[in-house]
Amino acid sequence: MKSPTILLLFSLSLAACGSFKQPPSPVQSGRGAAARAAAPQPARAGMIFREANRLADEVGQGRLTRVEAADQLNIYRLRVVGANRVDDSTFATYRYLAVQRDNNGMSAEESHSRMEMKLRDWQRKWPTLRNRPTDPAFTNFLMQLFDLPPLENPQP
Repeated sequence: MKSPTILLLFSLSLAACGSFKQPPSPVQSGRGAAARAAAPQPARAGMIFREANRLADEVGQGRLTRVEAADQLNIYRLRVVGANRVDDSTFATYRYLAVQRDNNGMSAEESHSRMEMKLRDWQRKWPTLRNRPTDPAFTNFLMQLFDLPPLENPQP
């Protein structure tokens, strides 16, 4: 069972918190394709993790709603990683849950459970998925948050 702290922080921002261990990764400068090409795959999930932490603080201090934070995180992930069908689908669920939480339409526990189900569904599909994205960094950031193994492509 997940600790109440994880559940509380997930419900606060549908993002991450500073108490989770994050893999060391270099800070990347630059924007767009250049930044995406420069950052190794695990570093991109770490970059999203750091931005999610920043946004979680904004939500916690009442400066942003969960939906506003989710939208800002989406802009960031598109800039760092770009679009791909796995992350796009995962983000759609993430944002839907943020809307539900902001509108008091879903409990923190239900939101957490649904996000975990979505992630486990990707784990189930991943081995047979055709045309896999090379770096589903947003999904892997959430895998890390939920203490699940990342989606990985075999090394050539």
